[in-house]
Amino acid sequence: MFAPANAAQFTLVVPTVRNDFKVLAFEGTETISALYSIHIELISEYPDFDLESLLNQPAFLQFGLHGEGIHGQIAGVSVGDAGKRLTRYRVNLVPALHYLQFSHDQRIFQGQTVPQIIAQVFKGHGIQPDAFTFHVKASPPREYCTQYRENDLEFVQRLCAEDGITWHHQHSSEGHVLVFSDDQTFFPKLGETPYQQDSGMVAEHPVVSQFSMGFKTRPSVVTRRDYDLKRPNALLESRFTAEFSPELEDYSYPLPLESEKSGKQLARQALERHRVDYQLAEGESDQPTLRSGYFFSLTNSPHETHNDLWLLLSVTHFGKQPQVLEESVTRATEPENGFTQGYRNSFSAIPWDVFYRPPMPAPRPMLNCQTARVTGPVGEEIYCDEYGRVKVKFHWDRSERNNENSSCWLRVASSWAGDNFGTVIIPRIGMEVLVTYLEGNPDNPLITGCLINKVTPPAYPLPENKTKTVLRTHSSPATGGYNELSMDDRAGDELVHLRAQRDMEQKVGNDSRLDVGNESRVTIKGDRITVLGSEEHLTITSDRKIQVSGNDYLHVSGDSHTRSDETLVIEAGEHVHIKAGAHLVIDAGESLSIKVGDQHIVLNSDGIFSSSAIEVGGSPTPGTAAHTLLQGAAAGLLVSVAPEPSPSEVNESDELEEEEEEVEEEGITLRIGVFFDGTGNNRSNSEMAAGCYARDVNLLEEAEDIQRFCKAQGYDGLGNTPDDSYGNDTSNVAKLYGLYINDCDRLLADDETIGYIPVYLDGIGTSSGEGDSPFSLATGVGAHGVSARVAQSPASILEWVERFEQSNPDRKVERVEFDIFGFSRGAAAARHFANEVQKGEKSPLAALLPANATLFTEDFSWRTNTDVSINFIGIFDTAAAVASVADGDFSVHDANNPGVNLYLAPDIAKKVVHLVARDERRHNFSLNSAGAADIELPGVHSDLGGGYLPNLIERVLLSKPRCSRDMELHVPSTASPAYRSAEQELVRLQDQLNLYGLALEVQTWTAEVTNNAKGDRSRSKNVYAAVRSQRTVRNDLALVYLRIMRELGARHDVPFKVIDEEDQSYALPTELKSVAEKLMAYALGTTRRASLSLDEEELLYRRYIHLSANWNAAKGWNNSDLNIVFINRPAENYKRVVHPDA
Repeated sequence: MFAPANAAQFTLVVPTVRNDFKVLAFEGTETISALYSIHIELISEYPDFDLESLLNQPAFLQFGLHGEGIHGQIAGVSVGDAGKRLTRYRVNLVPALHYLQFSHDQRIFQGQTVPQIIAQVFKGHGIQPDAFTFHVKASPPREYCTQYRENDLEFVQRLCAEDGITWHHQHSSEGHVLVFSDDQTFFPKLGETPYQQDSGMVAEHPVVSQFSMGFKTRPSVVTRRDYDLKRPNALLESRFTAEFSPELEDYSYPLPLESEKSGKQLARQALERHRVDYQLAEGESDQPTLRSGYFFSLTNSPHETHNDLWLLLSVTHFGKQPQVLEESVTRATEPENGFTQGYRNSFSAIPWDVFYRPPMPAPRPMLNCQTARVTGPVGEEIYCDEYGRVKVKFHWDRSERNNENSSCWLRVASSWAGDNFGTVIIPRIGMEVLVTYLEGNPDNPLITGCLINKVTPPAYPLPENKTKTVLRTHSSPATGGYNELSMDDRAGDELVHLRAQRDMEQKVGNDSRLDVGNESRVTIKGDRITVLGSEEHLTITSDRKIQVSGNDYLHVSGDSHTRSDETLVIEAGEHVHIKAGAHLVIDAGESLSIKVGDQHIVLNSDGIFSSSAIEVGGSPTPGTAAHTLLQGAAAGLLVSVAPEPSPSEVNESDELEEEEEEVEEEGITLRIGVFFDGTGNNRSNSEMAAGCYARDVNLLEEAEDIQRFCKAQGYDGLGNTPDDSYGNDTSNVAKLYGLYINDCDRLLADDETIGYIPVYLDGIGTSSGEGDSPFSLATGVGAHGVSARVAQSPASILEWVERFEQSNPDRKVERVEFDIFGFSRGAAAARHFANEVQKGEKSPLAALLPANATLFTEDFSWRTNTDVSINFIGIFDTAAAVASVADGDFSVHDANNPGVNLYLAPDIAKKVVHLVARDERRHNFSLNSAGAADIELPGVHSDLGGGYLPNLIERVLLSKPRCSRDMELHVPSTASPAYRSAEQELVRLQDQLNLYGLALEVQTWTAEVTNNAKGDRSRSKNVYAAVRSQRTVRNDLALVYLRIMRELGARHDVPFKVIDEEDQSYALPTELKSVAEKLMAYALGTTRRASLSLDEEELLYRRYIHLSANWNAAKGWNNSDLNIVFINRPAENYKRVVHPDA
């Protein structure tokens, strides 16, 4: 009979597969920061066991008397010889991490810490967050990190080694947990194990039977150096030294050193890695509790220094249980070491105070060169930073990032780069570039050139233009224009061609010489202005021919000399006027003739002759004054001034000035557009997070660190978006705000009598640049609620009015008019604000901006419909949904909206338009009608008001989640009553939603439950089931309603700019244009109904109308029993409640 220490009973538990396995033997090694593999020999009475059913199943090998063992998954299984009754099998037990080595990937991680990157890799393998934990100090995110030509395990091991993170497994019969740590304090501590030298006797308790210790020579100094383009002259070097001899140094370059502190840490960790096995102990024992990554205490050793705490680096487990064969062990089968049955292990360990750092893996394969495509934000053509660096999309990168977040900033090699001199040629978005890698490291890419391809062909077709050397740029934004310098070396046709698309500037510090061997031709289609600081000399060896199609002005401050060696002819079509301030001398060598019509006077050497007698009297004909140069500009300076006006012109000018003064004294109309955004909509937040959402579309971000911002706001890079204002697109209210003319920073012309100001108010429950208010989002009250937003509006209006006044200090306002817009709760705010405006001199705006302010004319007094009025109210789908919190009523479904006046009187504005969502079905989105102003149109709430993201992946639960409680764990979820109920719902929904063309399915999920009642520790599960749909839905339908509201507003004097149809963010898909025309005609009243065809209706439902009514729970809590959590749940009988205009 065996002593207790050796009488191990080994079992292998495979809970998912019925079996009769008995453990015959096992052997395997587990090592800190490495995979383990336990080979187990089994016997069974079944010779044809289904081997595949065991593969990848969880299993627990128990080999300790108190439940100690190793958990893992079966990664290999084979069958051996079959005896008369028993058949041998072999299985291999490995951790879940084992499978990572079979998955190879090439991908980019940005702005994530090492734990975040590892968690993302694990998620791709289905390793749940409860299967691993991190105990590491906070480290800065890695700006750019690539996995390239590595399997997932190698990638994870490299990241851990680079950051000094170790990992080990902690086992139980329920599973194995992977623990990451960078500090010794997180290694668990085992109990004491005494030393008892192996004497062949059986111990009464587990002991260490062999223990030895030794030392090895290792480096004692580590030095790391790096280079930073932002600090090119700084010596970035970190050094760490241990007091050991001899002094052996490990020096390496480059290694990213973000700061002196991080550099010291990396150098220290490298030295700790070198010295891990400087002092190494090895031993053997029969203690089944020993595990790698654990501390254990050794006692009773004759060497006192051995009696200490040790960190186990590796443990090799051996187990034999021949008695399961029901045969005795003969001496012929005994091994040389005498170990025939029971449990043994061998181990290696280091002192407890030595920091363990995992070894650096073999270097990644070095990269030489690759090509990539330059990327950037949507709408941009050139995107770079202050160092001329650009972003690229690598051909191997399978992510859908194709914008400014596709890579790190890549430096661009230049032929010359000095201190404010050199060459700068920025690769543009879409260009193919040649990328090399510093040190062959995929994390350090560098652009060394650009390449021609089919999409970016050369400036001139090849090979027919092979003699041309060309530098051609491209106007940005693209207009088809370009600048070019080209040289053609074709013999006989050599040409240097210089082209400027628009302006061309030359600066010569000293002399400029131009020698033209033949002709020189200059064509100037505009003005030519030349300023000479000194003399001009022009020598023409042949004729000079000048033709002036207009007037010719010449102003000579000094003398003017003209000499003709032969004939000088001056001819004027009307008259010639020569005026001399003192003397006029005409000197003719022979004669002077003056001829007018038939009369003449001749002066010659013989006398003065006249064709008729000369009479005294008459008066001179007034001549034309000599004009100097007309007004022009050269080098930014005025060349000359226009001639002084005649007295009559002065009088006319005085009259004009008097008229202008009269105009200035008359007041102008100030038209103010006020835009209240919807619940959860925020123009600023949407634009800040626009670059985050990169699935199917390319959206822009303005700065590199937006990636960290995006992650903080809930974007996961897989198309999922946060459930807040950062996860919405800009609404139609925000877009209309952008289309409204803004005169705040412009001086009005004298003949302009109206100034326009747009004012935007954040959506209910949101605040620009800050987190949303859950309370205001849920109830419509609070600091960001409906009433509060209206109360904040006068201050926002005043701010913009003051800017307008600063730009137009001499203009007075005699009338204020409002255009008011809103969506959802913002529409409720717009209606409440309109009623506030109607209070005239008692309105909050009048209190903030009194009638005696310098802005207004003397007779302005905030009189309703005289001094102040409302021109247009345009609102999208009013859902006030304001809770009566003071009364303890948190319902937002009813018509009770305390503190908010929604009633729109018939004469409140010149025109009221209310676009209403025909297909909205939600319980919490009851409609507040505006009576005759309602125009019902296809779509749900945000299909009209906007805010859905483009190409949204819509994942919704369409039926109320059903639950079957306390189901046995082995019962399939599909056998639950909840699943059967969901199947019935699926049939009903397929009929109800047939136009949507949905691929519906029943989705199930479970929650395990443990019964902790006394005497009953059973485990069961709750099964949940609901009908699920997933599809991609576009947001372009909102652009149709943007156009409708804009058109209706423009037809009622709202100063909207025209929508640029070339702007892709506003462009309608071709398939929607006919639908848009019909809906526009209906909304404008030119047709009595929309008259969409069945095909057009089906198109809208399948591709553009969202399923807003669903059973998705807030934050994904889909097993909640509280209906209040399901904010988007359908209304009763799927019919929206409509409250009257009151």
